[in-house]
Parts: sequence; structure tokens; C-alpha cells
Amino acid sequence: MDRSRMVLPILAGVVLLISAVHIADYLTKPSDIWWTPRGLSPSLTEAADRVEVYIDDERLDEQIESGRLQLLDGTSPATITASDVQFRFNNWDHVRAQEVPALLVSAAFFGASCAVLLFGIAGWIRERKAQPRT
Repeated sequence: MDRSRMVLPILAGVVLLISAVHIADYLTKPSDIWWTPRGLSPSLTEAADRVEVYIDDERLDEQIESGRLQLLDGTSPATITASDVQFRFNNWDHVRAQEVPALLVSAAFFGASCAVLLFGIAGWIRERKAQPRT
């Protein structure tokens, strides 16, 4: 097989490996690393547009404003304030959804490079069989 006909299968093999690495990386990412960092956790007022927490059919912020919630710490109870409450969000679903278009492109390249690689190997085998033996 001449060198010019080997370029396409070699290129397809390289694209196949790069696509396979991207797909494997996507499928093996840990899901527990996407939590909001503790230092950046939004307070109750900052998270009000994303989450509502209810205690006994009343919103948490209303419970705190009324002073009905207390934290028992050691010997004396302390009234909970809005600054005592923080939230951490797991953004795994958002991160995963953002990566889907790139994953689809990698899957398309993976499939196309598999086909080109297989056609290249089939052509190489057919050419070797067609060559006369001396």
C-alpha cells in the first residue's frame, strides 16, 4: 500500500483516540465535585430566587424573622438569624448538560473515524490479497 493511502487511516486512528479519550473523560468524571464551595455558599436572601425552604408550612425566612427558630448549643439556646443559614448547591446536572454538545461532536467523530479506519484496513487487506506473490 502506498504511503498516500495510509494517511487517511492513520489520521482516522488519531481522531478515534482523541474522541475516545473525551468520551471516557465525560463518563468517568466524579459527580461529587460540583458542589458550591463552602466559602462561596449563598445566604438565605441570596438563594431566595433559587430555593424556598418550608418548616411546618411556613417559609424559612419568615420563621427566622419571627424568631421562632433557635439553635441549642451547649447550655443556652440562641435565636437563628438569616446570616446563620447558608446553602450549597450541587451543579453537576448543569455542568453535565453544558458538555453534551461537545460530547455529541466527539461521538460523531468517533463513529466517522471508526468507519474510515475500518474501510482503510479493509482496503489494505484487499490490496494485499490482490498483490501477486513472487
